[in-house]
Amino acid sequence: MKSRPAIMPRRSRLAIGLALLSSALLGDAAPVSAQRSDAEPPVIEAPVAVLEGPGGRGYWLVSADGAVEVAGTNVVPSFGIPPDLAVRVETARAGAPGALGLWLILADGTQVPLGDPGPEIGDPTARPTGWLSGVGIRQLLRGHWWPDIDLACTAELPRAVRVGQTIMLALTEREFGLAVEEARDHQIGGIMLLGAGSPFINLRITEMQDFAGLIPLMMAVDEEGGRVQRLRGTLPALPAAADQVDDRLDVVEARFARHGSSMRELGFTANFAPVLDVGGGPGIGDRAFSDDPQLVSDISMQVVTGLSGAGVMPVVKHFPGHGAASADSHLELPVTAPLADLRERDLIPFVTAINDGRSAVMVGHLSVPGLTDGAPASLSEAAINGLLRDDLGHDGLVITDSLTMRAIQDLYSTGQAVELALRAGADLALVGGLEDLAPTYDQIDDAVLNGRLSVERLNEAATHVLRAKGVNACTLVGRVDGLPPTSGG
Repeated sequence: MKSRPAIMPRRSRLAIGLALLSSALLGDAAPVSAQRSDAEPPVIEAPVAVLEGPGGRGYWLVSADGAVEVAGTNVVPSFGIPPDLAVRVETARAGAPGALGLWLILADGTQVPLGDPGPEIGDPTARPTGWLSGVGIRQLLRGHWWPDIDLACTAELPRAVRVGQTIMLALTEREFGLAVEEARDHQIGGIMLLGAGSPFINLRITEMQDFAGLIPLMMAVDEEGGRVQRLRGTLPALPAAADQVDDRLDVVEARFARHGSSMRELGFTANFAPVLDVGGGPGIGDRAFSDDPQLVSDISMQVVTGLSGAGVMPVVKHFPGHGAASADSHLELPVTAPLADLRERDLIPFVTAINDGRSAVMVGHLSVPGLTDGAPASLSEAAINGLLRDDLGHDGLVITDSLTMRAIQDLYSTGQAVELALRAGADLALVGGLEDLAPTYDQIDDAVLNGRLSVERLNEAATHVLRAKGVNACTLVGRVDGLPPTSGG
């Protein structure tokens, strides 16, 4: 297995704080060289430095590893960060009355101008990569620093848009066209392909994304391999997980890199794989790699590397571990071993994936003694906010397994289950077809209006979904409208 460089956790980068490096700090140092490039710069999740662009044209956001995203200028710099020159930003203020611009106030009292909120740009395509709108500047003035500035901007989006981002429909390929209005009005956050896909599915996905516009849909599919491969008629067959354990790790990575590239060409942006369950209990079988947690960890990370490198988000499942559960959750609510036993076995691959930081997590419908008090983990705050987020440190996207399974439907309506899942800390609820949309939306909206679901939790969930799509909410404020669904189908 190839060694991978250590990844600084997001919380550690936050501790570094937003720092500033400008020509004012460089003093007599030689000017920084820069080259023009047509290449798109990398996306920066958590900038630790802000640098002036050449000639005062815009600025650059710099990550902890030295990657640079231009903002307000097309000139891409070629340099690293001198760490000893980074200075923490304490606060910000607007420029003089009638003037544009933002001033950052450093820990030592120095004040340095940063960019310009700029005039409104009528053509959205004219906005440079990383360009901060007046909305983004306003959030900075309110003290919302990276990476939470987008969370603050999410709060300014129409509530209908925020609610819609938390809902994923399960549709057959032929049903995609029935949801174009829902995509256009941002009533749904994504679509999971139900059933098989045809060789022409890319045309339907492209059409859906054209309707979605500024907020793309998350297009997901189950491409595990073996008997769970929805694109079998379109893409090459993948071996079942249990049949890959004897393959070299680099072979597994290359296999899923090729498959991920083909999925991306078809328009899919998320794969509900790999399965991290340890052991092939009811409902799992050969979908599991092994009953050895370390072997599951090693192989699954090659799948994650292959998919994510191809631009497809891996969604690891079924947290906190379905491998030794008592039943198939499609048929009834399974019971797992006690939490203490899960920590010694089933949670090990999930800890590996969470520490890696490139995957979303799907939570299964599992009753865990000592944790969920008889409730499904997918609806349990102790399982999601407690174990997954607070204990294990996952701060990314959380998706529920389908809330139309018997394990859930025997206990709650779909709308009730969605509300409980969001309250528990899930971000994206996987439901059924269009008939589920209106009642699900109404349930979430009513929960927010009546205080059962906090506005802060809704904003957090919507932000996690937008981040997973690569969308910064500050680029959406004032540019999108959301309409609640008006019918059940």
